[in-house]
Amino acid sequence: MVGNLNFLLREMTHLRYYIPIVKEGNKRGLKSKFRIIPSNKYNCPVMFPEFLQKIALENNIEITDEHPKDFEGVYFCNENSGIEWTKKVKDSGKCKIVVSTYQTDFTICYQDYANLADYIIMPSKNIAEFYELGNKKNLYVGIPKYDIDLNKQHIEHKYGLDSNKKKVLIVWPKSRDLHKFPIDIISNFDDLGWQVLVKARGKDPISTKTQEYLLQNNNKWFYDGWFPHTSQELLEVSDLVVNSGSTIIEECVMHEVPVINFDIKPEVRHGRKQKYRVTHSYLYDYDFCLNLKGLDSSFSTSNLRAMIGFLFQSDLKSSFKQCKKEWLYDHKNSCKNLLDVLIS
Repeated sequence: MVGNLNFLLREMTHLRYYIPIVKEGNKRGLKSKFRIIPSNKYNCPVMFPEFLQKIALENNIEITDEHPKDFEGVYFCNENSGIEWTKKVKDSGKCKIVVSTYQTDFTICYQDYANLADYIIMPSKNIAEFYELGNKKNLYVGIPKYDIDLNKQHIEHKYGLDSNKKKVLIVWPKSRDLHKFPIDIISNFDDLGWQVLVKARGKDPISTKTQEYLLQNNNKWFYDGWFPHTSQELLEVSDLVVNSGSTIIEECVMHEVPVINFDIKPEVRHGRKQKYRVTHSYLYDYDFCLNLKGLDSSFSTSNLRAMIGFLFQSDLKSSFKQCKKEWLYDHKNSCKNLLDVLIS
């Protein structure tokens, strides 16, 4: 008997990894418990009690005050978030400890939890080896957040989107990099008759001026929604993504949405030179992506039209398939594979 599926929740963005596992557990008659610990970030769970109650009711989740050291069964945490609590779980010896990696945070904090974990959910073996993080504890079962069914028509209705227009999802840069981002490309897409969807994070907000401009042209902007996650919903309805080095490139590949990327990330961040200036750099080296440094002052709508035409002239379906085979995976049963391992 595996016992319960126990989850340490410190950030709402972790729900996209946890809820698909909960749903698979429900199919197997496994009880899920969430222990909420404040993180004091923009996505801190204590700021969203109504949403958590709703998601708990819908998925038969018990939100508990039980100390994690008293959990029995399987304990899930996300990278090194709440690591002091995870150490207490390790000391108790009552749970298998499973670390869910988050985007590419493992490139900077893998060693923080490698000794604590029984299992570490890595995106793929090739990615682990690329970052020199091969480990017998790694599980290569896929990424739980992609075990989700999304309906394009439902999402368009939910957000009041124009179903008759092509849509571009612009992933808003970090405030640090905004001065290097060619923001005028929004008006170029307007000229082409596309609907522009801008996705930002609470810690890197869109200016009031930009919000007003978007509204004037029947465009939309979004901040994080938690489950289904807004980024994945918007990818489901988008024909193209404009990115600037965000790790959303992984989600673009898995949802098979082509990308125009502006490579503007600085090498020195957080006061130090980064070993990997752009993580998931290998995902940009396929026909579904145009990787640019920027746009010159003469860039026009006709240039954008030509750029889009060039991007879509290739067989992008086969390009996405090749990328998934070489770096990620191509299935939708990650959670089944995961629980098959954990309860065997």
